[in-house]
Amino acid sequence: MNATNFRCFLFVIFALLLSPSFSALGKSNQQKQVVVEHGIVQKAIEIGGNWTRSGSELVSSASTNCLVAGNSINDGDFQVNLHLSIDSINSSSAQVYFAGSYFIFDAKPVNASGKPQLAISGVLFPKYKYIGDAEKYIRAGVPFDFKIKKKAQNISFYINDNQVFATEITMALSGYIALQTKRNRMKVSAFSIQGKLSPVKPINFLYECGKEGYFGFRIPAIVTSTKGTLLAFAEGRKNSLADTGDIDLVLKRSEDNGKTWSKLSVIWNDSLNVCGNPCPVVDKTTGTIYLICCWNLGTDFESVNPQLTGKDPRRIFVIESTNDGKTWSKPREITKSAKEEGWAWYATGPCHGVQLERSQYRGRLIIPCNHIDLKIKKNYTHAIYSDDHGKTWKLGSSSSQDQVNECSLAELPDGKLMLNMRNFDEKEKYRKVSVSTDGGMTWGNIYSDKVLIEPICQGNLFRYSFPEEGKSRLLFSNPADETLRRNVTLRLSYDEGSTWAKSMVLYAGPSAYSDLTRLSNENIGCLYEAGYLNQNQCVVFQEVSLKDLEK
Repeated sequence: MNATNFRCFLFVIFALLLSPSFSALGKSNQQKQVVVEHGIVQKAIEIGGNWTRSGSELVSSASTNCLVAGNSINDGDFQVNLHLSIDSINSSSAQVYFAGSYFIFDAKPVNASGKPQLAISGVLFPKYKYIGDAEKYIRAGVPFDFKIKKKAQNISFYINDNQVFATEITMALSGYIALQTKRNRMKVSAFSIQGKLSPVKPINFLYECGKEGYFGFRIPAIVTSTKGTLLAFAEGRKNSLADTGDIDLVLKRSEDNGKTWSKLSVIWNDSLNVCGNPCPVVDKTTGTIYLICCWNLGTDFESVNPQLTGKDPRRIFVIESTNDGKTWSKPREITKSAKEEGWAWYATGPCHGVQLERSQYRGRLIIPCNHIDLKIKKNYTHAIYSDDHGKTWKLGSSSSQDQVNECSLAELPDGKLMLNMRNFDEKEKYRKVSVSTDGGMTWGNIYSDKVLIEPICQGNLFRYSFPEEGKSRLLFSNPADETLRRNVTLRLSYDEGSTWAKSMVLYAGPSAYSDLTRLSNENIGCLYEAGYLNQNQCVVFQEVSLKDLEK
């Protein structure tokens, strides 16, 4: 190469090094997404209610409203940039959500007389942490810049370029970035994220937070009637996602395997009180659908009822439909026959019940339940059952061990009953199992299923088919994670739960309670809690092909 050619070669190399495309090669995993620019949404998902544009700002004041960035972050470094304002500094908990954690702009102080605080919580910060007086950094109604920067193992938070908190983290981060107004009014003029990004797939909610007259929905339960109609139940929580307060039992029906659904109907609304824990069971002999459920005063809650200091401790009721779920009877109380004296907190399901098909207990309707024994303040499971097509209900014995509660049932080919239970032992991050040989009246020793990991949450066991239908198929669903309510997974066993041969992730994001049913087209109907910000934001129905699960 002569001198002239060499100089040309150096010039080309130098030009390439300076070019944007070449310099970006070292940052090939870094992408930038503009979510909001000059108050105009570029790429985002609005949850719970619409954000409206006012001048160069995007405005929201509804407590259920969330603005989710159209791309989520994956493992690696990232940065979030915001220019926003909140109308008041009043402990509203207006916040930024990022990959399972929260930065809160005006958290409620520890001392009621104290000033609202900046705070952090969530996956990265197991203990809720206050990090400074909010009014030191933010003024009501005045726009400010907010940044989250993650680089290597460090994460930092900035308000107007002032670092307000920094810490070292040891876990990989991935997930959604979102804004939530809570009890404030938020105005956003700019919102962008940078990092390794992947598109967010919108969720098709059956019950959506902030819609149909309810703050949110939880506790899904689903059955298929004798006519093939799907009945999807939930708790409609009127004013918050709390487990107490004004809670109604609600229903949607589908006559085409979940392709279309009826409007929401309210099965039971008792003023400001709790009507909840739906546990439906279908009597295949008569076609009647029974909904076993619980009631308590909206001013009582679980931490009160174990001490029996609540004004009206938990009671049990049955509601029934003889016309495929179109209309329902008035609630009929069965507390005296379904609950022992000395039991405090009590819950039915939550999930479906079963009708036994084998052994001398054929035809029995059985409902999985749990309670707290006041004497020793421990959680136990039990079942209630009816041998006269729902006319009367009897109480079976409690589980042989404590530290278990929310549970589900499935009949085994030999007529035994398997009970799969939520585990309260934080040292063992997996489900507990027990078997009954007498139709659910008594239960054997409890053992662990170490494949079925859980973050202490509800799960669902469901008999899809018996051996004479070609194969024995037992299904199970729960959030398959040891620490977080996320990654709701459907599993299949051919050997009555001894092993789980197949599995399918239904939703990798925040997710929690679930229930399963068999559709009239032989597919599987899955009803589960899911959301972008937390595991119980909304309720989703998903149809899963049995062939796809068995691949």
